[in-house]
Amino acid sequence: INSVPDHSFKIIFVGNSNVGKTSFLRRFCEDRFFPGTAATVGVDYNVKTITVDNTQVALQLWDTAGQEWFQSITKQFFRKADGVIVMYDITAKDTFTAVKQWLISIEETAGENVPVLLLGNKTDNEKEREVPMGMGEHLAKDYNLIFYECSAYSGYNTKKSVLHLAR
Repeated sequence: INSVPDHSFKIIFVGNSNVGKTSFLRRFCEDRFFPGTAATVGVDYNVKTITVDNTQVALQLWDTAGQEWFQSITKQFFRKADGVIVMYDITAKDTFTAVKQWLISIEETAGENVPVLLLGNKTDNEKEREVPMGMGEHLAKDYNLIFYECSAYSGYNTKKSVLHLAR
């Protein structure tokens, strides 16, 4: 049934380059994993309608290129955000360290009341893990974020985490 959604939310995806933002979005939107996904240049945009508690919700998902782009982004773009997803790679500690800077930027631009989902990606690569799950949980608690670990590769927690944010 193609009905007009009851709500539309603008969700912005941020995080360092190569953490898997684009792969996660493609897994979420198309339920497929595309190896060798090219780096995003500027901003990419997807719309996916999901059902949240019997309500049709259209999610406008904005995929962004890594940090450099973020610094020059207009605040206006962020001000209209209904939610932000900050992603890091559990196998690359520096991408987790960068999360705090992202959170500061989000607070400055989107404000404090915007729900933020912290996502540790690449759980399928457990043997190369550099960021213990507890570190993600701890940071999420400190900053009052929704927290999940996920895998764009296997699809683990990709729908569940976004559904939680949409809710």
